[in-house]
Amino acid sequence: MVRETKSTHGMFALVLCVALSVGSPLRAVSVLENIEDLRKFFGLTSFQYRPELAKLKIAVIDNGFEGFESGKKQLPESAELISAYPKEMVTQFNLGDPDYVQAPLPTEHGKMMAQIVWGITGANPQGPKFYLLNANGITNFRRAVRFAIEQKVDLILYSQNRECCGNFDGGGFINAIVNQATQSGIVWINAAGNYGGHVFNSAIQSMGSDNRVVFVKANELRLRSRLDENKAQIIMAWGANGPEEDSGTDQDLDLYVYDENNTQVAKSELKQVMKKDSLAEGETYLARERISYDFSKNRNGYYRIVVKSKNKHWNRNNQVRIVVIPERPPIQDNEKQKMVDAIEFLDATKGGEIMVPADNPNVITVGDMSPFSAQGPTSDGRVKPEIILENSIASFSNGQSSSGTSNAAAYFTGIAAILKSYAPHLTREQLIGFPKKRPSALGASIRRVPFTEVVSQHSIIFNSIEQMLDESPILAGRYSDGRYVLGIRKSPAETLQGLCEINYSSQEPLEFYLRWAGGYDRNRGPRGTTLQCYTRRIPTQENDSSPFPWEQQGGERTSYVEVRQVFFSGTSIPSQGVWQTPNPESLYRF
Repeated sequence: MVRETKSTHGMFALVLCVALSVGSPLRAVSVLENIEDLRKFFGLTSFQYRPELAKLKIAVIDNGFEGFESGKKQLPESAELISAYPKEMVTQFNLGDPDYVQAPLPTEHGKMMAQIVWGITGANPQGPKFYLLNANGITNFRRAVRFAIEQKVDLILYSQNRECCGNFDGGGFINAIVNQATQSGIVWINAAGNYGGHVFNSAIQSMGSDNRVVFVKANELRLRSRLDENKAQIIMAWGANGPEEDSGTDQDLDLYVYDENNTQVAKSELKQVMKKDSLAEGETYLARERISYDFSKNRNGYYRIVVKSKNKHWNRNNQVRIVVIPERPPIQDNEKQKMVDAIEFLDATKGGEIMVPADNPNVITVGDMSPFSAQGPTSDGRVKPEIILENSIASFSNGQSSSGTSNAAAYFTGIAAILKSYAPHLTREQLIGFPKKRPSALGASIRRVPFTEVVSQHSIIFNSIEQMLDESPILAGRYSDGRYVLGIRKSPAETLQGLCEINYSSQEPLEFYLRWAGGYDRNRGPRGTTLQCYTRRIPTQENDSSPFPWEQQGGERTSYVEVRQVFFSGTSIPSQGVWQTPNPESLYRF
């Protein structure tokens, strides 16, 4: 899952005579931006390019690679898009009808993931070697994994998940396919998924007289839609999936949605069956039900999710998982002073949000610091994700930007590629075993405060930042000396470029401060009417001196508000710690 917003920019043809000769205008293609800033953030600037990087093979397995054009410098020229797999391979490994072909979906997701990987490795034209493998559908997923094995790739990136087809413990037929790759020595990197706050897990307590399921952890399951025309998926799975795709189950559950007036508005009533020669209409082997519905804004009550059973083959050991996936991105809740889902799953349970195959014990699962990043543990008690990155924001030259665990997994794949260019035999266990950052390395000296506290003292500055960003800050904090700091998703240098005078090299780390001209009166607030911006070069050496703006410009230090780019909005540092790239020297022992 990727949460993203898009905008488009006009483009024009270059060298018209050439464009006419090939029948269509030449056009620029989108690429990952701010590559050097990202590499610096992830601690990669001390790594020199090595020829071994070009020899690495990376498979990006995804549903779609829309927009990929070979030879357009989106990726190395050696990159290959495999939409249909060789018939001889399909026949040799019994991967279905050799004549069956299912095209990729018209989505850019896979292409963008590959571009993030390539960008973080330095965007060298020589490589790594990329295989873009179509995994639209289970058959293609099987074929993609086998193709990667046959090509002897070093890394697989799968920035997707499936909400079914496992029993929440890393097993099931999807994970069995993944295990073929990991057993061949491939390091598999998987996105944790953006399921945080979207999942309900519970055992079944009993059955009501109308066959309604009563759960141990909740009396009812409620949804709040904050918008009209608000589409979402509701997916229910339960621990009854067999080792094969067509094993089947005799445990049959159905899924219903009721509106504020207690009217049934959506349902899924597939019939779960055991393995047989062929499925009839409305039958399935999978322990799954799925609804897609356009919700309206709640005004008088809640939408409710109801589960019913068609048989009595249940006991307290039967686990059910319900996932709510909004189609729209999160929105700002001004009352709660935080980002919230467009459709809130009010009775979601905490943790247990890792889907298939991110729950696989043999893969590296990657999340980010957002509250939407899925958290474990798995049902058998394993900690997931193993890797958490501070930053998952990616911006492209066509105006698209996105964040989420898909990007985080792609960033980590690029990092892993660089590390393997220094130490080719690095294993999954060694990659996840490097020391992690702890809270003190993430600015723990800044105490988080409500936005209202900043607004009460600096409302004009806060409102000005909102207007420049076209969105609210995502973090507010206060130093021990009383100064406030606001965290924003975007780069302050870009956001404030029309306001700040930057007299330093773009390579130097800077701090940004805002205040109102004329200073600040504790009783009356800001005394001026002009917003001013000040920059400070952050000292990089122990004896380096760089004055703060109040030391140069005067005034109380509390009249200045610092603006920082932040890459997380979680409330605590996870027990796993946060990834920090090791020094090149530490890799020599591998």
